[in-house]
Amino acid sequence: MNKQVTQDDIIYFIVTDRFFGNNKRTLDISDRSIHGGTLDGIIEKLDYLLELGVTTIWVTPVYENIERIDTTEPYHYYWPRTFDRMDRRLLDGSQLPDATDVSTFGRFVDVCEARGMKVVLDMIVNHAGYGAREQFDPTWFNIGGSGDIEGELAGLPDFNHDNPEVIDYFINNIEEWIARGNVTNIRMDTVKHVEPKFWHYFKSQIRGQYPDVSLIGEVLFEGKEDIGKLLQYQNYHDFDSIFDFPLCTALRETLIFDESLRDWIARPRLNDNEPPGVLDNDNPIKGGYRNANKLVTLLDNHDLERRIMSHARTKHPGEGLGLEWAVKVTKLCLGALFTMRGVPQIYYGTEVGLEGWKSGGDDSDLRRDFPWHVIGNDNHPLPQFHKEREIFEWTRDLIHLRKRNAALKYGTTITLWSDDLVYAFLRIATDDVTLVIINNGYAGMPHPIRLKLNPLVIPQRVIHMIQGELKHWKTGQNLAVQNENVLVAVDSKTIDIYCRHSS
Repeated sequence: MNKQVTQDDIIYFIVTDRFFGNNKRTLDISDRSIHGGTLDGIIEKLDYLLELGVTTIWVTPVYENIERIDTTEPYHYYWPRTFDRMDRRLLDGSQLPDATDVSTFGRFVDVCEARGMKVVLDMIVNHAGYGAREQFDPTWFNIGGSGDIEGELAGLPDFNHDNPEVIDYFINNIEEWIARGNVTNIRMDTVKHVEPKFWHYFKSQIRGQYPDVSLIGEVLFEGKEDIGKLLQYQNYHDFDSIFDFPLCTALRETLIFDESLRDWIARPRLNDNEPPGVLDNDNPIKGGYRNANKLVTLLDNHDLERRIMSHARTKHPGEGLGLEWAVKVTKLCLGALFTMRGVPQIYYGTEVGLEGWKSGGDDSDLRRDFPWHVIGNDNHPLPQFHKEREIFEWTRDLIHLRKRNAALKYGTTITLWSDDLVYAFLRIATDDVTLVIINNGYAGMPHPIRLKLNPLVIPQRVIHMIQGELKHWKTGQNLAVQNENVLVAVDSKTIDIYCRHSS
């Protein structure tokens, strides 16, 4: 088993405390105390995750954290007190040793990998938890913050990575988690707040000695105009991957809030003066990402303003028809996520339409408890939970489709059509091809769109596959092709996928 995250994978992000544990409490969504989700609880729910089809779990940090501050506990575990042992609150003794030694996390990784599940550990080098400054040398901290982004993050004690003692401490700490915690994939928190010097040491020492350890950076730039700043971390600091927040923004603004697909996603390339969409920045020859296919793509997470279903409900409120449209556009977003380039990441609960949003800077509602009451013994939502069941089955089928199709995992993207309402593209791999058409309008196409298969752009062998081998991923209907033109009509707010291997 390759333990490193690759383009074969589907990542499932878990806020551990909110997921499952033997002693877990389900409290009010605004409650900011620790609810009791544990790593043991994740192990107990591996069957559910395997049924969904995900291949990799990303867990929030496991360091020993500070205690309660007023009414708030560090349920997210991003407020470390120490970095060299685990927090006892993340263990309930049912599946793992209750020792807080780093090796206990190594046991967690071993159990997951034995079930075919890779693990990504969330790590922090930027800051300590509130009140934890006295645990460290006082000269280790910035006064007022530093790094690429000035200022302390939310008032947290900010480490100065221009100090060689700080760099040396964290390089050795990361090495311990790799050697004794069996860490092979790191999601690094708040990357843009860390002085750039640290990444030079990281790629010299950690990547040199542990070349099989992958580094995924959280660099929270969300706009398409920010791509130039974002890609530096992959191109110059040698991150294996970064999170594609601009594509996340683009999918939300277009598929939910009805902005132009041509302006946000990809231009039609009719002339050189068109403003580029997010996917037009993929070309490294033109100053784009070193490898856009390795970006981690997403629809929502624990830091953004709202979960994707809450955005959909904002646009389409009410029950009845409003809920139907919200489910439809959420499914459209998921369809785009699993057919576009990159490594898809799901936020826990998105697959059952879980909602959540920030409120006055409070993130707790974004980290609601997973609704295990809707899941049956077969690891599917129970029939009476119609919304949850529909989104779950759609997500599961998309995951299975992606896993079966090389074009969706590895393929080059070729735009065939782009306008305000329609985006059509090919994914081409060596021996595979998939055609994807998005209709973002509120009405079905009145007549089929005609997509030319231009032999100046598309290899002839691929055209032959398109002409004779592609079927609709759900209905099995053959793709209609006349000469070198595809004819297809797509329903409102719908994604149609034609491929050689169905879900």
